[in-house]
Amino acid sequence: MGRTELSGKELSRVEVMGRVKARSLRLDEAAEMLGLSYRQSKRIWARYREGGAKALQHGNCGRVSNRAYTAEFRAAVLKQVQARYEDFGSTLGTCQESCVGGIHAAASKRD
Repeated sequence: MGRTELSGKELSRVEVMGRVKARSLRLDEAAEMLGLSYRQSKRIWARYREGGAKALQHGNCGRVSNRAYTAEFRAAVLKQVQARYEDFGSTLGTCQESCVGGIHAAASKRD
């Protein structure tokens, strides 16, 4: 699966919006700190008030990529690579398998 925690950018937004909530910082000052326009900071502030820190997390966070291979396909590739190329690393094994073995999988695709 994907990441479920907040990124550094999202964490800084949560911290600044927490200071706005505590009234130790005005929204226009928060916008300047975050490098955003006042209007965008108002949108972020509304989302923060509505759902807290979790609302500032990216919407696709934790979802499986639509380009991901199925678990069955990954298992079949791993089984073949381990059987034929037990002394190769994962990237070289995938390259060899796609060139020689007939399975077409990009070597750069990861979890």
